[in-house]
Amino acid sequence: MADSARVVAAEPADVDWIARLIADSCAEFDQAAWLVPNRRQRRTILGEVARIHVEHAMFHGAVHLLADRSGVAVWFDHHRALPAPPDYGRRLAEVAGSNTRRFVRLDTLLADHRPAAGYERLAVVTVAPGARGQGRGRALVTHHLARLDAAGIPTYAEVVTTGGRDFHRRLGYRPTRLVRVPGGSAVCVLWRPAPPTQTPMIT
Repeated sequence: MADSARVVAAEPADVDWIARLIADSCAEFDQAAWLVPNRRQRRTILGEVARIHVEHAMFHGAVHLLADRSGVAVWFDHHRALPAPPDYGRRLAEVAGSNTRRFVRLDTLLADHRPAAGYERLAVVTVAPGARGQGRGRALVTHHLARLDAAGIPTYAEVVTTGGRDFHRRLGYRPTRLVRVPGGSAVCVLWRPAPPTQTPMIT
């Protein structure tokens, strides 16, 4: 992979384009259409909601991007109970407007299926359309997985497409259940256990 696509830590100045990239990548999903039925407003609202969560991940997780800004991975640290983003209710209502109840309903539904603590969650991994199929998404995720594996930390993910499920399975995630969500679609829940501890040989 070229140096321009190396994995680096995101900075606050990157939040705007990260939010736009996430919104663009999920705007056509069934869940997105249910969350924001108005197509004209959808990308704007999804981007503003994504901004709230990306900012939160910078304090309660990790946000990694490719140096050429072609992809991003957003992680949350669930070693203990994860707090909500600061003033989340008010901020969500301001950006989601009449769609707020649907966002809250989906948040609650997914949170009910997550383990209480002791893991990290891969919330988002996405690569710009023109840069896909080059191993960039894999590089983004394995960059952080290497550290988690070394520390013996399991990970969790939720995906909404067959392609997303297959991508995670190739990285060692295993589907555990399907969560039916409003609008007639489903979210696949996946778990990746920590690798077994290697016991040093005594000679």
